Amino acid sequence: MIEMSQELWALFAMFGIVALSILIQGMHLGATAGNPYVVSDRSEPPPGDGPVGGRLSRNVRNQVEGMILFIPLVLVSELANVSNGWTQWGALVFICARAIYVPFYAFAVAPLRTMAWTVGYFSLFAYAWGILSATYFA
Repeated sequence: MIEMSQELWALFAMFGIVALSILIQGMHLGATAGNPYVVSDRSEPPPGDGPVGGRLSRNVRNQVEGMILFIPLVLVSELANVSNGWTQWGALVFICARAIYVPFYAFAVAPLRTMAWTVGYFSLFAYAWGILSATYFA
């Protein structure tokens, strides 16, 4: 049996967060705009999407942007065989922050949403420091 590092498990969890975000946004779109719109070419804005639909769409985009920053760190740490407290905690904090970001954004809990985003963003720098400290400064 192949064992995965904590960092790879975090990447797998990020897949789940993004997939769930897409599913929630799609279900909301279907419920508010109707199936004819969902299966259309979507060249027009969705009817009746409202503020929640806009936040769910922006959440999906934001999750994908976060994943784009996270994937290279995981790949570099795995290829360099680096796993230490900085990389493990950075990955764990990032995943937790991204997970709680979803409901905070969907329900417009602005101060907490911003705090979750900020904590998640800066955890990426902690992760990067873990890689650098183990490879460049070792």
